[in-house]
Amino acid sequence: MVAAGDLRHFEELYNGCRAMKIIQHTETLVYYDGAQVFEARDPVGGYYIGVMVDSLDAADRYVVAGVSQKRLKKFRSGSLDLRTLLVEAAQGVWYLTETDDDFGKPLILEAQTGSLSETDFLPDEGFLLCEPFPSLH
Repeated sequence: MVAAGDLRHFEELYNGCRAMKIIQHTETLVYYDGAQVFEARDPVGGYYIGVMVDSLDAADRYVVAGVSQKRLKKFRSGSLDLRTLLVEAAQGVWYLTETDDDFGKPLILEAQTGSLSETDFLPDEGFLLCEPFPSLH
């Protein structure tokens, strides 16, 4: 048996082999002509937030970052804005993924280099969820 300790994200198991990873969509938090913001989990229970950055003919493109359960709860309750959640979460690593809107299939994430805050992928400041969502398990 291996003790996971404070392990939050699956990539920590592979220490440096972070070129690709897989997550599974768990809930769409904002929908408008497709999922705009979604929540996902990795195989060891880490939490992720995905935000649509481009809508292509064959697929939608999302920026994804691993988040703590505590910060995700704050976002879901409307007390933390989406931009802040992403910037704080992506200080170490962030990802891009594409899907054809079939969220039943696992999402393959590709690790990105550089600071997410220096890209055009971040939403405007002040984007809060308005409706309370059920608490996370």
